[in-house]
Amino acid sequence: MRMRVEHGLVAVAALAVFVATASAGPIFDEPPGGTGNSTSTATSVVTADGTGDIGLIKGELKGSGGFVGGYGDYQDVYRIYIADPSVFSAQTFALDPQSGLRDPMLYLFDEQGRGIAAMNDLNGDDLQARLHNGDGAGNPLFTAPGIFYLAITSAMSEPTALFGGEIVPLFEMGLPDHQTGQVLPHGGWGGEPFTGWTAPTDPENIGLYEIGLSGVVSLPIPAPAGLAVFGLAALGRRRRR
Repeated sequence: MRMRVEHGLVAVAALAVFVATASAGPIFDEPPGGTGNSTSTATSVVTADGTGDIGLIKGELKGSGGFVGGYGDYQDVYRIYIADPSVFSAQTFALDPQSGLRDPMLYLFDEQGRGIAAMNDLNGDDLQARLHNGDGAGNPLFTAPGIFYLAITSAMSEPTALFGGEIVPLFEMGLPDHQTGQVLPHGGWGGEPFTGWTAPTDPENIGLYEIGLSGVVSLPIPAPAGLAVFGLAALGRRRRR
């Protein structure tokens, strides 16, 4: 019986490691199957042991959907843990123009999917995006650490919300002027959680991306409830014998 219990506990530990979709070290790679474009399908950014800083997210928008249906793979959403709001930032980097995402947009949402900040372009000459924890007047947008959602999209794919029975843009991005700099949620309905996305301007604006992060650490690896119960039960049987 002793050997069976010990093997069972080893199996529990091994499966717990397998269950966690993880990346080794501060660089997190998008899973092979891709990530979703909503809070319910977002990829959790977790390291192999559930600890440590996350300095970079690497992934790819593959497109292929054009302007039909769900618009294809033009939006990736990640579930992240911001441990230090005072230094938080997220910034895209220009990659090889042949394979990289030329014109990305970044969005930050709280745990309920409500908009916090967005950016299209850094300026008129730089199509990359950068988010920071500030309203432009020296005030932080949030002060408590916790779970947030970070989205990267192909410009100009924007999050939408349901308000008064209508689908409305969550942020005031300044179309058709392609507003630059960080943008805050719409004053009228910015408190609504996002429920969808608009189509990108150019369906060929796809490719590899990298998002540099500050103030972000790994989400903890959740303990599989069923496996934990099994392990405790096995220990109890061992003690009784």
